[in-house]
This record gives sequence, structure tokens and C-alpha cells, in this order.
Amino acid sequence: MGKNIFKSLRKFDIRNYITHNYYLTLIAALIYMSGCSDSMPVEPSFNSSINGQTITVIPNQRITLELESALDAGCQWDYEISNNKSLILDSVGYKAKKSSAIVFGGPATEIFYFRSLKKGQSTVLLTERQEWLKNDPPIDTLQFTVYVR
Repeated sequence: MGKNIFKSLRKFDIRNYITHNYYLTLIAALIYMSGCSDSMPVEPSFNSSINGQTITVIPNQRITLELESALDAGCQWDYEISNNKSLILDSVGYKAKKSSAIVFGGPATEIFYFRSLKKGQSTVLLTERQEWLKNDPPIDTLQFTVYVR
């Protein structure tokens, strides 16, 4: 009879141990997930509708700008930043527009990744043109202002 009590206590301890670890793991996962959502800064993303607008960001914030581009026609967006002490261009990327057919050199989206540096104001001017027609007026222009607070 004494051996049966010992076996039942051992089973009881193992179940408590498993249950205890399950709840600790669940609590740790919830704390981790809630902490991640608060620490992730929101990355503003814009398209050509930003033309003429003013946006406000905080230092070291990334800003994404997606512009339609006729790369197949040799068009490319150039940029100028009025104050590169408060805003810089990190990089430029491209992505093909979705099409039902395979198109080589088709229309694409040019993606500009800007980064705010420190307090200040910058004006960004983008012009779309064909490189070999530098003396002709641009095909399209876009301008916006960024306040870094």
C-alpha cells in the first residue's frame, strides 16, 4: 500500500511540472510578443500622391516612396534633397509591375528609401526623364517637404 502512494505522488508531481512549464512558456511568449509590437517604429510609405505635401517624422525613421516608372522607355527618376543634414537617400530598389504575360523590360515601380537624421527641414525634388534627353523638360516632377522633429 505504501508503494502505491509513492507512485501516485510521483505522477502528480510530473503533471504539475508539465502544467507549470506550459503556463510559464505561455506567459513568456505573451510578454515577448507584446514587447515587440510596442518597439517597432511605423515606417511611413508613400506614392505619387505625396506631391506638394509636407510630412513630419522623427530622427532615424525610414520613409519609403514608390513611384511608377517607364523603365522600358529608358525613363528614370532623379532626386535632389535641399538639406542632407536632416534627410538622406539610403537606397533605391525596383520591382516589376504584375502582368499576366511575361514582359521583358516592362513598366516597373522605383522604390526610394529615405532616412531622417536629425531635427530640420528638407525638400525633396524628384524628376523623371530619359537620360539622353537632358535638355528636354522632365516627363514628370514630384516635390514634398519633410520635417524632422
